[in-house]
Order: sequence, then C-alpha cells, then structure tokens
Amino acid sequence: MTMRHLIASSALLLAACGGGGSSETTSDPTGQNVAAAAANGTSAAIAAAVDCSNKPDFVPVYEGAQVTTCVSSADGTPRHVSGTIVYLVKAEPAKVLGWSRAQANASGLGHRLSTPTMYSAGEDSKRSLLIVVEAMNGGTRATVNWGSGV
Repeated sequence: MTMRHLIASSALLLAACGGGGSSETTSDPTGQNVAAAAANGTSAAIAAAVDCSNKPDFVPVYEGAQVTTCVSSADGTPRHVSGTIVYLVKAEPAKVLGWSRAQANASGLGHRLSTPTMYSAGEDSKRSLLIVVEAMNGGTRATVNWGSGV
C-alpha cells in the first residue's frame, strides 16, 4: 500500500470514528474511490485495493469489466514491481483470453506459454504478463498477474 493510500484510508477511518472529518474534497482518484465506497459501507482498505489507476499500459482489462481486486507493490527485486488484477466480465472465457492475448502481443510482449484457459507473455526481465480465465456466473473471472521494471 502506498503512503497516499495509507493517508487517505487513515483520514477516512478517523472521520468515520468521529475524529473531526473535513468537508473538503480531493482530486485524487484513489481518495475519491475510497470516500465513495466508505459512504456506501465498504471499508477503506477494500476500496483502495480495487483502484487500478496506476497499472502499466501493457496490462489488459476487458472493456466493461468489474474489477474486484487490484494490488501492486515492489516485489523484492531491485527496481521491479508486480501486481494482480481480478475482474468479472459478461463475456465468454475464450473471447476474453483471445482479446487479452491480442493486447499483449500488440504491446510487444512475446508469447511464452498458452493453454485454453491461460496465456503467458513477456519481454526478458523487463515486463511479464499472465492471464488466467474461468467461467463464472454466465461470464468470466479473469486473473491478471504482471511484473515490470521501473
């Protein structure tokens, strides 16, 4: 969790506990998401976990997807971050996987491994992508794992 997320979460929790919240608004998308979710009864930590505004441009998310998880952080390798995005979408798994594969190829990632439910691509040690799809409730749940040098 970044310091920005921690500060936004702490401020919302303090306000929710009667600690003197402010009527000011924020232009930070994460803060806005957290505030809106908190107003609807979702915890700040969960709301901050689904913000994907900082995902790399080579990480595909299918149009119309409902993101349920979006996390990223330094991963212990110098100058490298990784993350996971999980989303639900009303499309067939094969269609989601095919589209995701085309997006990965268009971003210059090279094919590594594929099965009917998984696609892996990468570029040396600079960028990596793994997409796993499964049928769920008449649609697809997709899990996207990525890594990137910074």
